[in-house]
Amino acid sequence: MQRWISVIVVLMLIVLVIGLTMPAVEQTRQEARRSHSKYNLKQIGLAVHNYHDAHKCLPPGGVIREDDVALHGWITMLLPYFDQNDDYLRINYQVPWDQDRNRAVLEQSRSLFLIPGNFSRFTSQGYGLTNYLGNPNLLYRNSNVTFEQMSNGTSHTWLAGEVAGNFQPWGYPFNWRPLGTKLCDGPNSFGHPPWQGGHLLFADGSVTFFSENTSDVILEKFAAAPPVPTAEQTQVPDRTFETGGFSWNNQSLQSDPQAEQLYYVHVLSGQTDQPLRIEVYSKINLEQVPDLPKLRGPDFLFVVDKNTDIAEALQATSLPKSASPEQLQHNAELLKNLQERLPE
Repeated sequence: MQRWISVIVVLMLIVLVIGLTMPAVEQTRQEARRSHSKYNLKQIGLAVHNYHDAHKCLPPGGVIREDDVALHGWITMLLPYFDQNDDYLRINYQVPWDQDRNRAVLEQSRSLFLIPGNFSRFTSQGYGLTNYLGNPNLLYRNSNVTFEQMSNGTSHTWLAGEVAGNFQPWGYPFNWRPLGTKLCDGPNSFGHPPWQGGHLLFADGSVTFFSENTSDVILEKFAAAPPVPTAEQTQVPDRTFETGGFSWNNQSLQSDPQAEQLYYVHVLSGQTDQPLRIEVYSKINLEQVPDLPKLRGPDFLFVVDKNTDIAEALQATSLPKSASPEQLQHNAELLKNLQERLPE
């Protein structure tokens, strides 16, 4: 009996120690995340400055055609300044951001655009998210704002910041949001609720953390800092993206391993294994073409929906030239099985 009492006491001490250390561990983890998010914003600020040096203005908040078709946004324009020029060159800027030919790049989740610890990385349509949005006074429809126009000074003009929710795809052409008068005040506000405040990036490249208790007078002054565009210039579509628990997985399709092209199916799913979107791609077989420039990425072939004729879609690609009849049949069956599980 005495032995069991000793064991219980030891176990209780272990539980007590764990209970005492866990808050400290969590605090350390949150501090590391705060530091990383601050670093992300500093990188965004550096990219904006490099863009300004090259173009003599900030990137446009969104490139919107005269017929109101939205093409691409300010984060996409900064890709070369994040050392992601290869992806930048793969985008077709003459067609909207959400066209299939641009999906291979814009579906990518990039840690630079995410607050560490936020596990929502994609929308329900599979686009990679950003947790940072811009100042609508500086980044708006077809804008070309310069540092000289910031009459309050670049150190007093906010450029971008962490947002509390209603995250948007990083390639979305409307990635700006009014600052508001309170941080961490619902999903449409700025700030990161677990930190009871949030970071703001200023136009001089500095990043400052503000408590959720920051005076509304201070935030109002930041929000009103010139230049101030018209309401029409800062207008955004009434659109909310569904996020949370969505992820992509790849499955190889069978073909000749010695061929110059390889093929795979790109499957988006939610918290269950049910496919939500099915895309088929080809890519260069680097073992056969090792000297291919890095710029060449995967090529979008087709999307599978409930009405897709799988056999016909496969025949319209180069896959039949690289696969045996048996392999082609296997691939068709794999895609049909996925197709049958798509939601109605």
